[in-house]
Amino acid sequence: MATESDIRDKKAAKGYNVITKDTAKGPELRIGNTRFNTANVLDIQMKNHTVENLAKAEIDIAKLIQLVTADSKDVQEGSYRIVIYVGLSMNSQDSFYANAFPYRGKPLFIEFPINASDEAADVAKRIVKIANKYLLFTAQEKILDVTAEEDSVIFEGVNGYQIFKDIKVQKYDPNANQIDCCNNNGAFIDIMKGAPVTYITDPTTGEVTVGDQVLDFDGLRDLEDNEFAIEPGLEAFCDYNWIIHNLRLPTLANTYFWSANKSEMPVVGGEYTQFIIRMCVDRDGIAGGVVGQRATTVTTHVLYVLDQGTNVATVKAELQKLATIKTDADDALADPFAGAQ
Repeated sequence: MATESDIRDKKAAKGYNVITKDTAKGPELRIGNTRFNTANVLDIQMKNHTVENLAKAEIDIAKLIQLVTADSKDVQEGSYRIVIYVGLSMNSQDSFYANAFPYRGKPLFIEFPINASDEAADVAKRIVKIANKYLLFTAQEKILDVTAEEDSVIFEGVNGYQIFKDIKVQKYDPNANQIDCCNNNGAFIDIMKGAPVTYITDPTTGEVTVGDQVLDFDGLRDLEDNEFAIEPGLEAFCDYNWIIHNLRLPTLANTYFWSANKSEMPVVGGEYTQFIIRMCVDRDGIAGGVVGQRATTVTTHVLYVLDQGTNVATVKAELQKLATIKTDADDALADPFAGAQ
């Protein structure tokens, strides 16, 4: 940060890009090459960066065994499998998940045996061992993290774009799908299934608080005995990955040594705060339809400020001198043309 006098007298510290007015001439505030004056600012909106939330599902193996053996005719011994369909949010176009459908997704399977004498904790560890030994969730990169915790096995995504669209635990029934009087094809029968639960996102930090109820057509309901919770996958906002994905693609034009855009690449691991400033200015002499016709330009300027040290506080304090900063998108967009003449 520097003042116009500091720059004129060559007293400004290196690296400044916020310039404030302390002389009779010039704009009230300059950020980079953009000039801001109170009379021209319509509104300012601020949005903090948010963290990503990884999709997650925890399967209680003890509950699985309980459901299988609820009928005295059934035993826990047999062949089982977990079916997971991993989808993507629309902001990701990862080709690994490409399929014949409009929405990308990838089916994943893990089959495992349960013996008559197995404890739930032993089965959970076996599932993790099978997944890791045969690299079931690894392709060009790791797809899911699988861990065991006491009687449960936990599946967790590796990035916020992943969504668990369907998870089922099934047991193979050799007597299913009867084809005639004496023969059956056999099939895997659903025992447990995942259900997406409600969640609340903190508007300031983006941290997710997961509930324990399911939203159905008739409203909220509790999880049923054969259901387990699926936690949401949510991408981050204004972190390094988000900016690389949406604003600064890592192309040669942006990354080679002499690139003019290199200085605008995000800091690895950095998190940014977004400021949106809308300005309205009367322009003379550019309309051209009739003599003396006046044109009005409404422009939107978006700043991404690295949340490090006093960067955000400095920019916020200077912008507040121009207009009230809104932090609620509903307020900021209630009347998008307010103030435009």
